[in-house]
Amino acid sequence: MSPFASWFGVKVLKKEGGEAELWLKVREEFLQGQGLVHGGILAALLDSVLGNAAESLAGKVVTAELAVNYLRPVRGGNLLAKGRILHLGRQLVFAVGEIYLEGSPVAFAKGTFYRLEPDQARGGSVDF
Repeated sequence: MSPFASWFGVKVLKKEGGEAELWLKVREEFLQGQGLVHGGILAALLDSVLGNAAESLAGKVVTAELAVNYLRPVRGGNLLAKGRILHLGRQLVFAVGEIYLEGSPVAFAKGTFYRLEPDQARGGSVDF
């Protein structure tokens, strides 16, 4: 597990068949000055769930593009993120996903992921 994943505290509920589900409890350090969850936290959760969905079929990937839309502010609670692959290409994977708070959507995203070759996953460079 990466240092970021350890700090973030996300729990993987599902990662198979081109789909993923992650759970995250909102913590005080996720809040910005107005007492709302920072948009970067929600973006990181979406990036993680889309990446997990992509990795479930494509192996190791890195994010090439991520577009996030925020629907409403979040003050606390438990977040459920769901992601799924739309298209699995030879080099690129396209995925979409949402974050829910108590069954209501709070944000959604679309992302493009670049499939890594085994040597790139170990730290080699990635050529786009």
